[in-house]
Amino acid sequence: MTSSDFRTRPIDDRGNLVAQNGALDHRATVSFSGRHNRLVVDGDVKLDRVTIRFRGDNGQVVIGAVEPGTHLSLDITVAEGAKVEIGAGVTSEKTLTVVTASGANVNIGAGCHIGTNVSVVADDSRGLGRLSGDSRHDVVVGERVWIMRGAEIRSGANIGDGSVLEMTPIVDEELPAGQLVRGLPATPVRPVFWDRETLEASR
Repeated sequence: MTSSDFRTRPIDDRGNLVAQNGALDHRATVSFSGRHNRLVVDGDVKLDRVTIRFRGDNGQVVIGAVEPGTHLSLDITVAEGAKVEIGAGVTSEKTLTVVTASGANVNIGAGCHIGTNVSVVADDSRGLGRLSGDSRHDVVVGERVWIMRGAEIRSGANIGDGSVLEMTPIVDEELPAGQLVRGLPATPVRPVFWDRETLEASR
């Protein structure tokens, strides 16, 4: 199914719904293999290079508004009952990949910037996680977090607002707000502040 099929009412007899205001480019693709899934896209700036796959029932993806002239590219796989929420003003250098387990919640806060080759893996199918219970697959990225290249954000990650992740290949724990984080395991190094001017100056 391509974006030309999108309407604000259910798009098939299985109750799957896409709500958007012309924000998806014709190259964007969304597929449903279950029932009662929901995609909501805010704003009217077109998103291209967007692929979303709903693999079960009752999944949800919410994508906040993107500012004109900025870039956000996504490849999201949504399992049964999983929810993915991407806040307003999130940008990416290349494609952000998100994979969820059944019932997982992924929340990426407003104003984040995602570098190249970054993935969010809210799925511990390899059995390597340290958490248990209903929220063991959840991932929370706070607002205004800058994740530099090559990071894999795994189940159990909870990254505080305003942090910068540099040379952090794997993150699967809680990290404080406003810190420069490096290494494996991910380790806070010092307080840090960044804004979009800092981001542009680094390129």
